[in-house]
Amino acid sequence: MENLPIDLRDKIDALYISAYKALEVKNVDIAQEKAEEAWRLLPEPKFDWDVTLSFVTGICKMYRELSLHEKAHNIINELLDSDHLNDYDDGPLFLKGTLYFEQGEFKQAYEWFAKANSISRGRCFVEQPKKYKTFFNEYNQ
Repeated sequence: MENLPIDLRDKIDALYISAYKALEVKNVDIAQEKAEEAWRLLPEPKFDWDVTLSFVTGICKMYRELSLHEKAHNIINELLDSDHLNDYDDGPLFLKGTLYFEQGEFKQAYEWFAKANSISRGRCFVEQPKKYKTFFNEYNQ
């Protein structure tokens, strides 16, 4: 993996920050526009950069907040198919679980949470909203 030039990384980070600020004030059009601009700035091939996981997470979380689940799934699926993940990369699996959860597709959510949980030995739920761990613990009871 190559290192993304710092100036470009800073520019993309600033766009994600402005996207989240727009989302906080319910300006969803600006939030989506800024997030997509940030994603477009990441050079192709998008999954070859040292910041790929954080940028995939950023755009997919934004899409999740905007209920653009299909777009988020497409990006995560592309990442999963790219052979750029290590065996210990549970983040994209967990994120995919959150997308299914927010869509109300609980069986799929559980399956993806279970994969992430297995890889991380439960650490995937740390620093995440408690609703995900509560769901995971109670789903099969």
